[in-house]
Amino acid sequence: MGELITQHEDSEKRVSATFHKNVLVDGDKKYATVKRNTATLENLIAVVKKNNPLVSETVIRMLATEFKIAAIEKLRAGEAVNLFDLGVMYLTATGSIDAQSPTAADVPGIGIGFTPSKEAREAVSGVSVGNILAEGSAPLIKQFTDLYTEQAGNEVTEGMPMLIAGERLKVGGDGERTGVFFAPVLESGEMSGDEASWVKAAHVFRNMPKGLSLILPPELKAGTSWFVVVRTSSARGGRQIKSVREGVSERPLTVVAAPALEQSV
Repeated sequence: MGELITQHEDSEKRVSATFHKNVLVDGDKKYATVKRNTATLENLIAVVKKNNPLVSETVIRMLATEFKIAAIEKLRAGEAVNLFDLGVMYLTATGSIDAQSPTAADVPGIGIGFTPSKEAREAVSGVSVGNILAEGSAPLIKQFTDLYTEQAGNEVTEGMPMLIAGERLKVGGDGERTGVFFAPVLESGEMSGDEASWVKAAHVFRNMPKGLSLILPPELKAGTSWFVVVRTSSARGGRQIKSVREGVSERPLTVVAAPALEQSV
């Protein structure tokens, strides 16, 4: 396979990071999250146009679309896809298998994983943290757990219960403005800002500062992806405040189909 030949600038880039207390281990341990600055398709087209001024944006967009179509075609064929030598997108089997002698029918839904290449990892080696952001008082989403499969991660089973773990999550205040919302993922990978397209969880049956449990709304179908948004007017000590605080998941959730139930003979 021929490799794409690229050049990288050596100039150092800086990002912002926030420190959080790690509640999953004992002691005063912290972890950092890097603020995400997503490069959209339009941003990428602008870079290609800058480097190739004689090529029209229409042609660049057409080629990007054709590469996307080709990648989807290969994924549908069950193949892993090398994305421009930046990494490999591959198929994974999601969920757990309870059968003692599993067959192909026992394998739950198929998901997608991604392994970055050496070149991609080297591309971020020159990035450093230039700004530390305050943790603040907004809801902090740390982890998702599919309560149907009992698996933590970014995949949840359609129509089943899930747990959102984190800090300052307790939902309280105006019922119209607060709650747990699911925002669709746009083709660019960013969260939809059109709140008319968001889906609100009907009921949170475990509503605690460090954990929210709920049933996935029926609108969240298998194969779709959503960012999770928690909005609350609940503050420390259970008191209510006038403003609404918002926390958004760093990564989107992907909804997968429930494995077929074994039929008794």
